[in-house]
Amino acid sequence: MGARGPYGRIVNNFLHDMATGTWAACVLVIAVLDPRAAAAPHEAAVALADAMRAVFWLLTGALAVIAVTGGIRLAYWRQQAAPEEVAAKRTALVVKHVAFLLIYGAGTAWAWLAVRS
Repeated sequence: MGARGPYGRIVNNFLHDMATGTWAACVLVIAVLDPRAAAAPHEAAVALADAMRAVFWLLTGALAVIAVTGGIRLAYWRQQAAPEEVAAKRTALVVKHVAFLLIYGAGTAWAWLAVRS
């Protein structure tokens, strides 16, 4: 597993960063549309609900890309890092990923609940 060479790493990092921005944008779009859907006329509310569902599936696709490319990043970071560097940064990486799990988990759950209502 892994991105081969510097260009592979650059492409992987680009996809990871783009997916992260896409996920955040999708949550923002759902947050903006959700209150408007409740107050909209029926036809508009149905269209907004359809749009929110489509954005939610884009969000889940972005989440999958984040997970896959993040795993690839971790693999090539471990290959290139000195053993003492890996040990020193392991705690920081665990804390970072727990925070990300909470943020992405809560944001995705909230979006799912907004789309379902």
